[in-house]
Amino acid sequence: MAQRPPTSESSALAAMVRAQTTVDHPAPDDLAAHLAMVRDMRDREAIRDLALLYTRAVDDYDLEALLDLFTDDGVFERRGKAAAGREGLRQAYTEAMRANRTMVHIPDSHVVQLLPGRRATGWAAGHAELVIESSTVLAAFRYEDDYRCVDDRWRFERRSLTFKYAVPADQLADGLAGSERMRWPGGRATAADYPESLPTWAEFHS
Repeated sequence: MAQRPPTSESSALAAMVRAQTTVDHPAPDDLAAHLAMVRDMRDREAIRDLALLYTRAVDDYDLEALLDLFTDDGVFERRGKAAAGREGLRQAYTEAMRANRTMVHIPDSHVVQLLPGRRATGWAAGHAELVIESSTVLAAFRYEDDYRCVDDRWRFERRSLTFKYAVPADQLADGLAGSERMRWPGGRATAADYPESLPTWAEFHS
């Protein structure tokens, strides 16, 4: 069957694209509007720095710095399993750090959408190199994020992690060919989180 592009109604991304690429141009003498634009730019940069500093904290195994990037009621979700609050996050990240002898996270992209009430949402994508036991695993991931500004500091309110693949380096040649691209050492191969699960992917390939 011939492939066709997804309709714009089926894509949440299409709505974000329109919102993020539409620019209002206030009148030159509208000082309040220009100051608001500057505040928005500073907020976006602070949130982007937050995501970059997250990778530094994870790769440096700096648990206290990492926890300080979250709100007190912050949530980290990985493949549907959520850890909430400071102690829940501490336990989840401690387990993840112990499972990986060394880690390198490489951010690729980050989009931030500001919301009313000093909140924001966004997504970040990247690649990682993880040493687990005696295997080096290569991975591609996405974070779906909610952010909240607390006492003039932007923090993660929720981070939800999904994977396009996580494959040992010596299996990379054939490990990306099928849908079972989650191949953690010592476990069975399972389906990746995306893109096959996305409505747009399913529509395009129907």
